[in-house]
Amino acid sequence: MFLRGSCSASVAIGRIRGAAALASGGSIRVLRRGLSSSHSPAPPQDDVPVKNTAPVIRRFWRNVGVGERDGHHVVLLDTRPLKTPDGKLVQIALRQRALAWLVAGEWELQKEVLGAHSLPLTSLVSRAIDGLSDPAVRGDVVDKLLKYFQTDSACLHDEGPRALADLQQRHYAPILKWARSTYGIDIQATTDIFALRQSPQAVAALRQAAAGFGPLKLAALERAVMAAKSFLIGLALVEQHITAEEAALASQVEANAQTQLWGELENAHDLDNAAIRQILGASACAAASA
Repeated sequence: MFLRGSCSASVAIGRIRGAAALASGGSIRVLRRGLSSSHSPAPPQDDVPVKNTAPVIRRFWRNVGVGERDGHHVVLLDTRPLKTPDGKLVQIALRQRALAWLVAGEWELQKEVLGAHSLPLTSLVSRAIDGLSDPAVRGDVVDKLLKYFQTDSACLHDEGPRALADLQQRHYAPILKWARSTYGIDIQATTDIFALRQSPQAVAALRQAAAGFGPLKLAALERAVMAAKSFLIGLALVEQHITAEEAALASQVEANAQTQLWGELENAHDLDNAAIRQILGASACAAASA
């Protein structure tokens, strides 16, 4: 199996593996004539066993390539162009050649059975095409994401224990300083979540910034904010102020403080750590390509 084109398979796959171990964002479904990815539903909150009814998708293609159609890059599974869940052609701008090869590389790396959460960039690109092409929808998404700002973890600073306070200062303070300077706003930080109130001016400035994002960059922001549970961490990531690893560490301050205090249970957070880094890595790559 190989990647066709002037960009070699080793280079394309190397970019993927170097981009924060890209993976996450969705399970695979066969829709219409194409393949697509979408978020898996949240796990049930009770103890009732739930049968996994997600279809098993087996690899049916031998070769993955990148071609051109109608002035855009398209990803080819053998000769079949990749499509979104809504059946739209996955078209990537010619200037985004690296992104096209990264998406192709995700499909090249699939084994006999496609892994869940293993096509993060495909999922982001599909989300941008299917869900964020409409300006009205983008506005609604921005409003929903700004709700995270009102309870933003980066704005909540504990007085103790010392391990937690130190990690918050190390990871949150640079993000707050950057956001205040970049957008010319006052951002409140407090030790009391119930006292946290951001000014209308701050909210308006951040809304204006996010509203200016195109579909792909907004899709990246959406995934990053939801993964980090922080608007400011997600924004700093997609604006390339922090790396995916720095965003992951900032989003896991409380868990890491608990580990410092009580020690780490073997494999206790491995899946969470990997998933967060996969989502944030994909978001960083997509935003950099937007």
